Amino acid sequence: MPDYTTDSRDIKDLLASTVEKTMDSGVVQDAIYDAHPLLGRLKGAGQLKVVDGGERMRIAIEYAKNTAGDSYDDLEAINVTRQQTTTSAFYNWKQYAYSVVISGKEMRINKGSKTKLFGLLEQRMNSAAMSLADRMATDLYLDGTGNGSKNITGLAAAIETTTGTTAYAGVPTSNTAWANKVQATAGAAAVNLVPYLRSIWNQCSQGSEGFNSHPNLVVTTRSVYETYESTMAPAVRYEDTDKANTGFKTLTFKGEPFIWSDFCTSGTAFVLNLNHLFMYVHSDANFSKSSEGLQKPINQDSLVTQIFFMGNMLANNRRKLGKITGLT
Repeated sequence: MPDYTTDSRDIKDLLASTVEKTMDSGVVQDAIYDAHPLLGRLKGAGQLKVVDGGERMRIAIEYAKNTAGDSYDDLEAINVTRQQTTTSAFYNWKQYAYSVVISGKEMRINKGSKTKLFGLLEQRMNSAAMSLADRMATDLYLDGTGNGSKNITGLAAAIETTTGTTAYAGVPTSNTAWANKVQATAGAAAVNLVPYLRSIWNQCSQGSEGFNSHPNLVVTTRSVYETYESTMAPAVRYEDTDKANTGFKTLTFKGEPFIWSDFCTSGTAFVLNLNHLFMYVHSDANFSKSSEGLQKPINQDSLVTQIFFMGNMLANNRRKLGKITGLT
């Protein structure tokens, strides 16, 4: 049996190998995305896109119909007016970092037991990664203006409460065809939630995008979720067994998942079409460790590294997204 009290190996090598093992396995990333309902659903729907660069993220959008067409007869002139129906939406990279620090004192105390040393650093790496995930899960529901507009461009920006207020992804407010759907000041959920859900659902289903035209997820708070649950007959409450929900049954609306999240905006139900929502993340900052590994500060007896995220949430068709606000 090795005598760890006389272990002559460089302690930094042990720590570095722990960081590599913990962060490069993919287990941490999977746990993070699966731990939060909206992130898990985006991942399960194939809307988590890992990319490797670019000055900004760019996605094509269709914002208008082609009107250069009509019925005609024989040699009648055909309308050949060029139509502009698509443009590009641009999204800036948003960055997050959480630090992991282990002091020289902690390293020396734990040097006699490799198990303790590995456990201490792994715990801190996982804690930092999960804390970062919680912060992102919070920001996913906000408008991205927090912390000097360095936060993720979340659902509150993609789905405005007052449509036409703020340009989104470089698309001006004058483009009303791209506006999201909203029902504000809804009032008592027990009375108004289902009627407003039907209305917003149908509004978001308008268009000719095929079978995936209608919403496929409702996300709300636990309070609204429980009110909805209480209004449903027990025989039809639990129907969804989508793989993204890890096999657990949950409530549905029109056959699609109806879920709740601790991070969802109070009094709000988001009516989403995940075919038009994406989470883009850089391959080098996907809840990943610093590429430099553990570093020793010049003025401190410690080793430091960071867990990084770089990406953003994108929407390519706002009119397929809606929400109900002011639910009580």
